[in-house]
Amino acid sequence: MKTVILSFTSLFLLWLLLSGYFKANLTIFGIISCTLVTYISIKLKIYSSHHERIKFNLRLPFYIPWLLKEITKSNLHVARCILDSNNRTQPQVVYSKPSQKTNTGLAVYANSITLTPGTISIDINDNEILVHALTNHTAQGIINGDIDKRVTKLESGIH
Repeated sequence: MKTVILSFTSLFLLWLLLSGYFKANLTIFGIISCTLVTYISIKLKIYSSHHERIKFNLRLPFYIPWLLKEITKSNLHVARCILDSNNRTQPQVVYSKPSQKTNTGLAVYANSITLTPGTISIDINDNEILVHALTNHTAQGIINGDIDKRVTKLESGIH
């Protein structure tokens, strides 16, 4: 019960922070939506303990700047490919074997791939992710496993 209350409270505080509205009717809708999300999370059994989420969230500030740097670098690479008159794109599909142990880690990994320009996570199976890459360079980034290693480090200790 403590986990449910803490989760609802943190969701509602985040909702207040992001919405910026403090009118009664909108606040009621915020309470209803946070209650619904909490209820659905419990019913779908996708609830991890509060302790695990805290550990994960404390590591995020170290991951997000690295991801933003990678997004920027990849964005510049893709822009060069598009603006280059020789059209250096080599679209391809590659498989990545994720080393994440949790669904949260796997979701963060697949979303990080998709957020990085030039790559899109197409499909996720139990032991591999199908990724579309725009160029050999972006495909090599997936094959090298830099994002995979970073996300595995992010989720370490959460099982």
